[in-house]
Amino acid sequence: MQRAMQVLVDEPAIDREFTYLLPPELASGRVPVTVGTIVRVVLNRRRLRGWVTELDAPVPSGRELASISSVVGVGPPPHVVELARWAAWRWAGTRAHFLRTASPDRVVGGLPVARSASLPNALARESADIPEWARAAFGAAVPSAGSDGLPTVVRLGPCADEWPLVVEALRGGRALVLVPTAAWAARLVGRLRQAGVPTAFAPRDWAGAASAHAVVGTRAGAWAPCGRLDAVVVLDEHDEAYQSEAAPTWNARDVAVERARRDGARCLLAGPMPSPDALSSVSSVITAAKADEREAWPRLQIADRRQDDPATGEWCGEALAELLRSDDTVVCVLNRTGRARLAYCASCGELARSRTSGRALRLEKQQFTDPDSGDVRPAVCEFCGATKFRRARVGVKGVAEEMERLARRPVTQVVGGASPDATGASTGPAAADAGAGASSRRRLPRPQAMRPALFIGTEAVLHRVPSADAVAFVDFDQELTAPRYRAAEEAFALLVRAARLVGPRSGSGSILVQTRLPDHPVLAAAAEADPSDWLRAEVERRSAMRQPPAAAWALVSGAAAPGYVETLSAGLHAEALDIAGPADGTWRIRSDNQSVLLDALAAAERPSGRLRVAVDPLRA
Repeated sequence: MQRAMQVLVDEPAIDREFTYLLPPELASGRVPVTVGTIVRVVLNRRRLRGWVTELDAPVPSGRELASISSVVGVGPPPHVVELARWAAWRWAGTRAHFLRTASPDRVVGGLPVARSASLPNALARESADIPEWARAAFGAAVPSAGSDGLPTVVRLGPCADEWPLVVEALRGGRALVLVPTAAWAARLVGRLRQAGVPTAFAPRDWAGAASAHAVVGTRAGAWAPCGRLDAVVVLDEHDEAYQSEAAPTWNARDVAVERARRDGARCLLAGPMPSPDALSSVSSVITAAKADEREAWPRLQIADRRQDDPATGEWCGEALAELLRSDDTVVCVLNRTGRARLAYCASCGELARSRTSGRALRLEKQQFTDPDSGDVRPAVCEFCGATKFRRARVGVKGVAEEMERLARRPVTQVVGGASPDATGASTGPAAADAGAGASSRRRLPRPQAMRPALFIGTEAVLHRVPSADAVAFVDFDQELTAPRYRAAEEAFALLVRAARLVGPRSGSGSILVQTRLPDHPVLAAAAEADPSDWLRAEVERRSAMRQPPAAAWALVSGAAAPGYVETLSAGLHAEALDIAGPADGTWRIRSDNQSVLLDALAAAERPSGRLRVAVDPLRA
């Protein structure tokens, strides 16, 4: 007798299962058919890939069922298929989207047999030297299978050694370790294998992840086909690389936390800057000794542009000019390629900002426009009453030309996908990972061919230059006052990445920040090597303004958005939703209860046509 199977086809526009029969010859084939197995079926005369989602499904009466055409290979295990169902609800997406990420990129005929998880002798000896903060971090997490156990946040300086956390995680059994970049993951995999730990690099070694003692991966690694996990570690959990900018805007950190909760595994979220999202649902925060955390930050010099002689020019203050004339390798960051809308008073040098949000005001035809409320007021300085303002206009190209004349040495521009090539700097994957953690990316001596050089570019330069003596932010105010609710968090993340280029405080490297907001909490936090006060204030600010994570957001856009928003407005949860818009073709759906928002998005019928639903997006 043929068994009936539920199959979810690999077609995001059709987010539903269909019932098929499994022929006897396929049931006894080389690939066992279970939940998650990848098959091929015919639907509307199209041959599609799909995943088995239910065995022995009920057969609809009075209907003739088609048979599964072929069994392709092993797919995500049943618990990952169920995780995809949760993720589709959490980010208003389709299960097919997540199962694609969770599936191998080539046909897999079978999985290796899982071996018993035991710590190799080399790491067992090394575990005796684990610092107290690492032991305390794992001791703070009390796993309980199926419970709502919360992760533990571990705060480390940007140049701190995170290796003890990895060793301590493996001491308890099988572990999943996520890092933001492939180069960082590759180096960590190499170090673990050198220590004798059976390690899989996910998703590249997809089949090996099913039996490895340690699984290391980037964003897609959160979907690795591991069995039951004993520990989950997310390094640099604040990094934007973990979140998809394309809808559904899922975050690997949140997937890993949910996975740990379901397995009853210990879960650690580590990094120099605990994100407000992580802090909103944690059991405790563990920090290293104050002296150790301070040592893991380089020296930060804040150059107040208000104090500079106007003759020094628009982009270059006295401190930066002195640095450029030195013999050091200097990386300059300017996230501006064209004209910006920042304006500062020509008399006192104060930046024009909103009274409520602190964001930069737009100067247009001698009037200021608030980017949040749209309010317009005359262009008058609130500090000195002057009416003349200057714009910050110069972009990367213009600064590079003037920088060469000032420094009297070549300048390499790095914008977007460009890579440095004037000094022998590597353009491969290793060079692209300047933001890796200290233990996994042991700082290499500068190659002899790489003479002291000058680089200028957008933040891409921080990813493509392997190391530097100094990093200078030409105009940090545009980061601090950007019209996004995560602007301060993003600015601090740039300082973290810059810190890893120049090394710890004991070295000779430094960071120079040019600003007209020298007392900004972000700069104070980095200078003091302690983001506690700033993070506390940031969480309070977002709560007061009903921004994530205090409130849940979804941005809806596309040709079908008007009909979808109308359905939401008439739905069962309409009273709990705050619908604003459209602004530039986008509606913002907000609720103080995340589950209510997600249930409303899931219940609303999606009309035909292009529709984008971004839950808690990065850029908003």
